[in-house]
Amino acid sequence: MEHIKPDISIIGAGVVGTALGVLAARAGYRVAAIASRRKASARKAAAAIGQGRVASIGEVARTARFLLLTVNDDAIAPLAAELARTQALQPGTLVAHCSGALGSDVLEILANRCGALTASMHPLQTFPTVQAAVETLPGCYFFCEGHGPAVSAAMQLAGDIGGVPVEIEPDRKTLYHAAACMACNYLATLQEAAIAAAMLAGIGELPARKALSPLVAATVNNVMNLGPGPALTGPIARGDVQTVERHLAALDATDVELADIYRQLGRRTVQLARKAGKIDRRTEEELMKRLEG
Repeated sequence: MEHIKPDISIIGAGVVGTALGVLAARAGYRVAAIASRRKASARKAAAAIGQGRVASIGEVARTARFLLLTVNDDAIAPLAAELARTQALQPGTLVAHCSGALGSDVLEILANRCGALTASMHPLQTFPTVQAAVETLPGCYFFCEGHGPAVSAAMQLAGDIGGVPVEIEPDRKTLYHAAACMACNYLATLQEAAIAAAMLAGIGELPARKALSPLVAATVNNVMNLGPGPALTGPIARGDVQTVERHLAALDATDVELADIYRQLGRRTVQLARKAGKIDRRTEEELMKRLEG
């Protein structure tokens, strides 16, 4: 028997809200109402979704059965406080936000004052445009947490639109988001540091980016397919202490900040190489000596 799909209402007509509405409608959900700070944005989202009454935030909240708050992170707590102050939600309303950084506890005021059932559902992906989001949300992992019926509805929606729902503990949400930040944001920062080091070697920025691109792509592919340990190559994995010494000497002489980044990542890499069985204890100790300071 097919499960019941509650009507969805959306507050926040940006990329994520619009894309979720489009995919939910395709999956057989009824998108009942849409609100945004700018009515033009709500009308644009409704047109893309192909359904949904454009109304005020209060009107959308009052009639919602399953309410998605797809506003930016900083707006979630003030919006929840305003909805609670005006008693905008009916008891039993399912409410979920889509922030990765915040847990469902940011909506606790709605549970306490309105009797809402709250959750969070975060798609682990980056979305530059609505079209990109519509294309990549199916197959994307959604990490969900919150109160029973609400988190169940969030996971059901994620699965129905083609995502992979995963439930996590509410008190682990921040650690989850830190992992996502390191995997995505800090990867960009690491590439900036690598390009900066290449430029110190006299290679232009654009040639450096083009030259490093296939290396980075192959490494990411190997890590995802094999795991970090088996995918690890390079001087530390080979136990090449002298090469590491030369790298540090060159970086210390030209850019001490890049040298610090090299040392910190190098120490973690030594631990990974040792765990993967690529170096012995003595080599680990020798490398760690060079990478201290």
